[in-house]
Amino acid sequence: MPALMATRLRLALPLAAALLGSTALTAHAEGLVTIGQTTAVVAEASTADEPAELADGKSGDTAYPFLGNLKALATVGEVDAETGKALTGYPDGHAAWLADEDTVRIAYQSESYATMSNETYGWEMTSGATFTGSHVHTIDYDRAGLADFLGNDAPAASIVKGSGHLFNRVFNVFGNEVLPRSEGGVWGNQARPDGTLVEFTDDFKLSNGDFFFQSFCGAWYEPANKYGAGIGFADDVWLNAEEWNIQEMFETQDASGNVTQTWNTDEGMGLASIVTDIATGTAYTVPALGQTGYEKIMPINPAHPDYVVLVLAGYNHDLEPAPLKIYVGKKGVDAAGNPVGDDATERDRFLARNGLLHGKIYGLAVANTDYAALGIDTIDPTAKMMDAYITNPDAADSFAAKFVPTSYQWGGWDAPVAVGETEMTRWQMAEEQPEGHTYFVGDSKTEHPAVDPDITRQRWVQNLTQEGGILSFELTDFLAQVEAAEGGLPAMVSARVDRVLGAHDGSLTLEVADKGLKHGGQGTHATWEDGRAKTVAPDGLQWIKASDADVLIVDEDSGNEFGERKFALVIDPETMQPVEDGKGYFLAQAGGKANPRAAAGASVMGGAFSKANSAEFSGTWNITALLARKEDGSFYSAADLAGTGQQAVNASLPLDRQVLIGVVQNKAESAGQVKEVQADQGGQLFIFNLDLPEAAYQTAMK
Repeated sequence: MPALMATRLRLALPLAAALLGSTALTAHAEGLVTIGQTTAVVAEASTADEPAELADGKSGDTAYPFLGNLKALATVGEVDAETGKALTGYPDGHAAWLADEDTVRIAYQSESYATMSNETYGWEMTSGATFTGSHVHTIDYDRAGLADFLGNDAPAASIVKGSGHLFNRVFNVFGNEVLPRSEGGVWGNQARPDGTLVEFTDDFKLSNGDFFFQSFCGAWYEPANKYGAGIGFADDVWLNAEEWNIQEMFETQDASGNVTQTWNTDEGMGLASIVTDIATGTAYTVPALGQTGYEKIMPINPAHPDYVVLVLAGYNHDLEPAPLKIYVGKKGVDAAGNPVGDDATERDRFLARNGLLHGKIYGLAVANTDYAALGIDTIDPTAKMMDAYITNPDAADSFAAKFVPTSYQWGGWDAPVAVGETEMTRWQMAEEQPEGHTYFVGDSKTEHPAVDPDITRQRWVQNLTQEGGILSFELTDFLAQVEAAEGGLPAMVSARVDRVLGAHDGSLTLEVADKGLKHGGQGTHATWEDGRAKTVAPDGLQWIKASDADVLIVDEDSGNEFGERKFALVIDPETMQPVEDGKGYFLAQAGGKANPRAAAGASVMGGAFSKANSAEFSGTWNITALLARKEDGSFYSAADLAGTGQQAVNASLPLDRQVLIGVVQNKAESAGQVKEVQADQGGQLFIFNLDLPEAAYQTAMK
């Protein structure tokens, strides 16, 4: 499809309604904004204080102190000009790759809650089954146009080629392709281990789908052979998970306000951990990765061709405390550890070659003799010891740890187990504590991890969202521990842990230049809403490794009424400490219940304002290598970027040439067209680059 012209395209209402399969479009609607036509941006450099910054359909203050530029790529509620299908929200996990040599495909998923929020329009699979709730969208952009996009004033509509969904087949926790309910189909979040379906209560019954995908949050795109030939995943995959326990959908209140429940969700199959085979458009639920719900599932370098290692961040089906977790899987074998041959199903061949049938979930544990140095006087696996550690400025900044599995391991498709019988309940049990160690448990609200882009390292950083703060982890003896397993799974995995940022006042202040102003003369975003100098509820996290700096891009999800913060933290990759002690750089703010734009009823699409509410930046993705040009002016080919190629190109270029994409969730802009096309709640996908001050680079290069 040729790139769309920037002229506002309007679809006739009957056609739009037919394409969307929805009656949500109202008779007074004149037309629909198509993908990329919205040019105003949600992100603000400072509180709006000029009349022009309060206009509906326009941006606020965009004089960002430490960004080169920032532009909108797509806005929730916009529709595809050919199909009429809408982009849904909130936008959350996202990534990009080459669809072909001339096309960059950006994928993002919506974090949507169906009848706990607003149902999205039905997403139909080839089986005929339909899902409301979260969607995983793809948008194709002209590669040359996207490469030049930050340097011109053109709208994204001028470079959009089309959109779609990432997959059209989905398999459930029982290993079966999901069929329509009328044909006996089942989805795991409302199923018992025997496969029977449990109905939602009347207040939560679905109207737009047979089933619903519950809150797809952080996601990860992982190309094949990312760490070298045969190391890592064998296929290009998308990893994501349903997020939260949905107990309330099975509860009612009596006349006195007492809650009664039809069913305890711990007795069901829990939440889906999902891997999508991008080549075939098929999504598989992977019970070996756990059924308890995650913010993000992220691979790291396994350093061995026969294994995969994934970081599992969040939520343990609401049961706390729990430790941070990783998954170690063996490639080429089934759940019992037996080789998977060519006669196996397509499902099992795919999952086996990617190490997702035979594996264990390992929890972080600390030697009992080391707890005192962490400021923990009483070792108690039922107490939030990690929270006590990260908030204690006097505790050790580095310590040794081990990741150790419980006695539970997924037993295969023919042995489905309720989520309450998995590893979920075992982290606190006295009999499950590793010899001489205790699981280092804490609040399970641990949102994004971020992998070290240096593919020679087995290292990542992790947000501790509940208390704030960031930890760094590196596996220290993985190969020896795998070899000791003699072809099986390692008994334990050793790690070094470093505290990047503590969760205490004074641990972080942001440089805001002359921007980052809070509303109503309340000071600046150098500190949080109440003046604390720390990160509060860090959520989005990405590690950018350039030729001249290592930078963490951090997003908060704190309920800050003056607007959530997105900021950059330059780190020393050897010490894992900020190169400027306790200092980061404010990039942008968004939303907040006290936002002057909300008070003025302004939205970026125009007519989409609903009510003053919170916003949230939710992650960053590096697309530098997809847009970089060689000395002869040509792009790097897909073959150039395969395997380790993309990482090498990114790391060869300075920070001011890195091109990034991000998303922002914005509840305040969920009316108008967003509501009409059943897109749930608002937000935006954007592209940006960094312009940090020279002092940050000079310090980083020392």
